Amino acid sequence: MIGNTPPTRGFVTIATGQKSYYVLARNLLLSYRLHNPESLPFAIICDRENEVTAMFDDVVVMDSPSFSFHDKLRLADLTPYDETIFIDADSLVCRNLDPLWGIAEKCPDFGIFGAVWDPDSEEGQKELERAGKLRGKMHAPCTCQGGMYFVRKSPALAPFMDLCMYIWDNFDEFRGYCNTPTDDNIIPIACSVFGYLPSEDWWRIFCFLPESEIRSLDIVGGDVSYLCKFMDLKPGPDCYFVHFSTRLTKELPYRREVYRLLCKVRGRQPSHLAEGLIRMGCSVRKHYGDILCQVKRFVYKCLHP
Repeated sequence: MIGNTPPTRGFVTIATGQKSYYVLARNLLLSYRLHNPESLPFAIICDRENEVTAMFDDVVVMDSPSFSFHDKLRLADLTPYDETIFIDADSLVCRNLDPLWGIAEKCPDFGIFGAVWDPDSEEGQKELERAGKLRGKMHAPCTCQGGMYFVRKSPALAPFMDLCMYIWDNFDEFRGYCNTPTDDNIIPIACSVFGYLPSEDWWRIFCFLPESEIRSLDIVGGDVSYLCKFMDLKPGPDCYFVHFSTRLTKELPYRREVYRLLCKVRGRQPSHLAEGLIRMGCSVRKHYGDILCQVKRFVYKCLHP
């Protein structure tokens, strides 16, 4: 905050490369506006402007995008807001997000959501092993889920982001049990070194579908309940959004919820035929290639009328 000027706040997502990633970002934005009609601005960080980016409140076109998770490591530089909540584009919002700012206020300048491990536990030992020569500088081993981050712009963020980039550039030194570098296994190391430990378990805030057992899923109606496999099937509370993962956006639950979302936004009644074909399109993928192609074309028209 400068003088008495309050910090600017907003939500941000990232979409680069293939058109499908922009469609995911559009779906996220529509779900946000459905449940947050008078809330804060939502920005997109992208590699080009198009009909999707025109829907967002703010657009940041990055130079030299990596077209990968690596672009998340540039959040602190690219976000147009003083305080930012980042949500992955492969997510759908299911309720008002204003309470998230109360959680964010307790976060360090770069806030992650996950777990702090006992150094003597199996999980803690794995995280310490991955830290390599930074092990002695860590406050505590931790992990996070990359569906959501909080960023508060400050001078301290520059060396933090530099360390993230260093780990990326020298990932072989930090590989441990993780063969592929991702933001989920790079950022926690830097956070542990800087003492930016998770302020909240991610499963208390959002549902990460690959690690959850869904009991009910209704994005439009705001009814989402699930058990968290990561926490030995403990019940998750009412979540703010569902992080599907890019892989699962191609499956039935996501496509069905997006179809219903688009019908709601456009003032139409969902078609039982369309929903049936969406279900069939997922179930026959491995067996009926020609039929599947026809179903995919029909479903595409339902999702992109």
